[in-house]
Amino acid sequence: MMRLTLRTLVWISALALVGCGGVGEYRKTGGTYAARGPACDFRVIRSRIVEPYEELGVIDIDAFSMKQLPDDEERFRKLVGPTVCAAGGHAVIPTLNVYGHWVHGTIIRFNPAECAHCASKSSEADEG
Repeated sequence: MMRLTLRTLVWISALALVGCGGVGEYRKTGGTYAARGPACDFRVIRSRIVEPYEELGVIDIDAFSMKQLPDDEERFRKLVGPTVCAAGGHAVIPTLNVYGHWVHGTIIRFNPAECAHCASKSSEADEG
């Protein structure tokens, strides 16, 4: 009886996971900074960056189907936001796959001390 119950629990858990999308794996690649709060402001940067920055980590978005991957910036923001803020990031650089789904994000933190004209942009990001 116990074996049947354990098997049933495993199947229920597996089925529950199928219904969930979400951030899969976060790998730290840079420095350690204080978290910026659970709902901090951050930029999503989809063009070339001119400000000096440090890479803090990367997020690989894990989903069980293509439909669960974010397909717009709003969904991407909601998904990666808590991780970006917890890492102390100022911005995230997304990677889209060939189907237009947002599958990866590189979390960065600006270094305004290395760039005089960058200070105002980074200080705005620090407020969140």
